[in-house]
Amino acid sequence: MDKFLQNNNVVKAVAVLIAILLWLVVRLDSNDHTTRTVNSERRETISNVVVNPVYDESSYAIKSISPQEVTVELRWSDSNFRKPNFSELRVEANLSNLTEGTHQVFLSTSGIKTNVEASISPPTVQVTLEKIQHKQLSVSIIPTGKPFDGYKAGQPIVKPSRVSVSVPESLLNVVSEVRAEVSVEGAKDTVVKQVKLTMYDKDGKVVDGEISPAVVDVEIPITSPFKQMPMQLKLKGEPASGYAVEEVTQEPETVTVYAPQDVLNKMEFYEGLELDLSGLTATRKSTLTIPLQEGVTKVIPEEIEATVKIVPAVTKTLSGIPVAMTGQSRDYTYTLSSATSSINLTLEGAQSVLDRLQPQDIPATVDLSSLGPGIHELPVIVNLPLYVKKQGADPMVQIEITAKTGESATPSTSSPTPSGSETPSPSPSPVATPAMASPSVSPREEEAQESSTP
Repeated sequence: MDKFLQNNNVVKAVAVLIAILLWLVVRLDSNDHTTRTVNSERRETISNVVVNPVYDESSYAIKSISPQEVTVELRWSDSNFRKPNFSELRVEANLSNLTEGTHQVFLSTSGIKTNVEASISPPTVQVTLEKIQHKQLSVSIIPTGKPFDGYKAGQPIVKPSRVSVSVPESLLNVVSEVRAEVSVEGAKDTVVKQVKLTMYDKDGKVVDGEISPAVVDVEIPITSPFKQMPMQLKLKGEPASGYAVEEVTQEPETVTVYAPQDVLNKMEFYEGLELDLSGLTATRKSTLTIPLQEGVTKVIPEEIEATVKIVPAVTKTLSGIPVAMTGQSRDYTYTLSSATSSINLTLEGAQSVLDRLQPQDIPATVDLSSLGPGIHELPVIVNLPLYVKKQGADPMVQIEITAKTGESATPSTSSPTPSGSETPSPSPSPVATPAMASPSVSPREEEAQESSTP
């Protein structure tokens, strides 16, 4: 035996045999461990998983759901040492076949592999459904901020101006307004925006629901201050000899003027338009462009239609026109000669205009300013109506001026002062001339009288 063991080849063979036996032992032990691992079960608990209801959102709304979160326990066999991915785990409550009212609904899971078992705690939720109701509401747009200095924000224009709101039945009478805010801060031009709408109750609190359409187009005009005023049409020149103006009309009679407020405050009417009558023998219709005065940014409309009606001229003598005195001093007494207390005038104009004239329609005055005691023959200042001319020389009147008792004055007698002499002419009478223009004409009387008085 000893000889056998002392043989190197035998020792080597025994060593190899022992090594093989040891390998077999280790291998068998490893297979037992794998089998046990394959048969082991893993568990994981996930809390606060939100319950997702599945239902027809166009017809119903969830009034309440309890509980809103649950706990899910997951179990699986760990055959490959890998943990399943639970990031897509969902807990659902299927309400598709339910109508309004309160229901107890079983929960289910989705988003996990089929070899994973799930237990939900609690397994059911209580859900109350209510119907969705619809109604139409007008859209309110609230401008915020302040436009550029001197400009104003106009009335917002919304398209569409009405929208449909869909809310749970319990909120139908709570919704009172659909609105959005639009900033006009520093704006000089029209603000155009698309805005998202929000529902509010009567207390200004936001109400959840669906708005259709949810976005609307808004246009807010930004304008400078404006003012409506009459348009003055000034006449210049005269029709051809033998013709007269019967009436002048304009369309429109008023214009809207845009300008800074301090400019508008000084304006009562808008001027700058002239209508030339020179040499006219027939009615003429003209389109006139309105000029922009200093400080004015815009005038609407930009043009007016002016029509001047020309007819053959006729003459008429108007008798008994009373003469009034102006410029008296309280230190003197004034006596107008009875022979000249009234005057006669021969007038030329359109037949219809002259037919309407009465003696009291023509203010006739004599100016006594700076005259002392004595007998004076003075020209009468006559203010004629529109479209009327005077024929012949200016009428004259005689007046006697005496000092009142107790007053000392140097008598003086003035020689007759013919029209056009070097003696200064009396100043115009302050009495206003009646306007005889057609009611549709809106010029200022003083300007129009200057253009029509010879």
